[in-house]
Amino acid sequence: MGESFSELVIKRGEKGEGIAFEFAEIAFRNLPFLEEFHFFDVVDSTNHRAKFARPFSLFFAEEQIKGRGRLERSWMSKRGGLYFSIVLPAYNVSKLTLISALSVAESVKDSRIKWPNDVLLSGKKFCGILGEFFEDKAIVGIGINVENDVSEFDFACNIKSFYTMSRKDVFESVTKNFAKNYVDLLAGRWQEIFERFAEICETKGKKVKVITPHKVIEGIAELSEDGSIVVSGEKIFSGDCIHLR
Repeated sequence: MGESFSELVIKRGEKGEGIAFEFAEIAFRNLPFLEEFHFFDVVDSTNHRAKFARPFSLFFAEEQIKGRGRLERSWMSKRGGLYFSIVLPAYNVSKLTLISALSVAESVKDSRIKWPNDVLLSGKKFCGILGEFFEDKAIVGIGINVENDVSEFDFACNIKSFYTMSRKDVFESVTKNFAKNYVDLLAGRWQEIFERFAEICETKGKKVKVITPHKVIEGIAELSEDGSIVVSGEKIFSGDCIHLR
């Protein structure tokens, strides 16, 4: 696993003092399936740590020093944000990524989603999702700019610039929404989830350029019900999507 970081593992029902137990209490209350909460003050990446855990665990860090986004991009993870990964049994990662983005967007007023995994306020990114499949597990990593400084990036913003929501407020709402959306997904209510996603998806109907490992495709983006987009007749499940003017 590489570098050693100080980790506190909290199991459901355990009580204690301090910030780790405060966030664990929110997670256990809102995610009925959750069995373990792993807390790091500093870690390389919560998604990396999550690969070595069993399903129904949540990894939470105050700061990541090697946070990752899609396409192996680095994700700035300074103190003041929310950085966590949820480990689940194997499932369609595209759909889990989509419900994660939806759970965040429904937690923060006037949010929009940029396909496939960015959540925006006033056109700027405040949240990224990284869904991964590893062995027999699905992992969704969620990074949210709450009150961390992002002023060096002109494409990014934080929630604090728009609303007075604390990190606990945001975590409370996101975990509650995630639990509902995950249960709905497993219960076969995908159509209803997809309709809510489509309603707040900024990419639908936009002229886009999508960069995949094999090609670059330009055209008007249409959402497909399986979570992909269709551009110039091509179905794309993942890629770098740039909105064109």
